[in-house]
Amino acid sequence: MVITILAEPRSGSTNLAKWFSINKDFTVLFEPFNSDMKTSKWYKFGESPTLWKYDTKHFLIKEIYNKNYPQLNELISISDKIIILYREDIKTQTESWINAYNTKNWDRAWVYKEPKKLSEDILKYFYDIKSSLKADLIDSNRYFTISYEELYYNNGFQRIIDYINLPEVQNIDFPYGRKYRVNGIVDKLI
Repeated sequence: MVITILAEPRSGSTNLAKWFSINKDFTVLFEPFNSDMKTSKWYKFGESPTLWKYDTKHFLIKEIYNKNYPQLNELISISDKIIILYREDIKTQTESWINAYNTKNWDRAWVYKEPKKLSEDILKYFYDIKSSLKADLIDSNRYFTISYEELYYNNGFQRIIDYINLPEVQNIDFPYGRKYRVNGIVDKLI
């Protein structure tokens, strides 16, 4: 089975995909349309999703939604299940996005401090992703949709388990790891 997570930035999609990656029955591909990601044994950057290979029972692709990705429709066409993940708390999501963009820390713990202002172009890019995901995918009601808040605070993970309906996927040990945003000081080894 091919499962695709199409998500907004800072919506918990990496943590969700990492949870699947610890299951031996899944090959997980993180953001193959992101030119910063390295080519792996399952795909080459720019290659058609119809050519991607995996050597497990299931293949999960996690991608940040961007309607301008030329291969997006191909990815959707090869997917048996599609999960749309978004975030309702725009203020906290925006703070997380600004921090990640400024520090290039996309997947490690961080402490909130008043961010420096981002250019309007960068913020427009972020808000364009949110608005196009809503208009193109959420409002269409064609795909399984879940919010960050439901997934992480209201045990919405069971909805995902029910939706994909695979016996080898059980509702245990989710979420994987911990939240990236922490209060206080991030301990570092020097």
